[in-house]
Amino acid sequence: MTNILEVQDLCKTYVVNKRQNNVLKNVNFSVDEGEMVAVMGPSGSGKSTLLYSVSGMDGITAGEVKFCGKSVSKMTQKDLAKLRLDEMGFIFQQMYMLKNLSVLDNILLPACQSDKIR
Repeated sequence: MTNILEVQDLCKTYVVNKRQNNVLKNVNFSVDEGEMVAVMGPSGSGKSTLLYSVSGMDGITAGEVKFCGKSVSKMTQKDLAKLRLDEMGFIFQQMYMLKNLSVLDNILLPACQSDKIR
């Protein structure tokens, strides 16, 4: 099987009030084509940070993230937006959805903006 996602030694550190908070430390995993994965854990355990880091929406402190063989950390913001629109698929949690649209319309809305990204 082909690796769709490869994460190697991923670290994400935030500095708040001169204190380091190591949210992700040396995370390693891969996801194969056709494989389904669930990210679970208690509140504050780093689930959202992991997803934001893997998608390129948030930078990483160290490590490597590859999506379909492409290094996510080396992509421009424009290339990352195109990747998420065309290949990755990222649906935000409910608080980011537009209330006057259905769930399906919220999912499809970014495709309407794709001409501006390309």
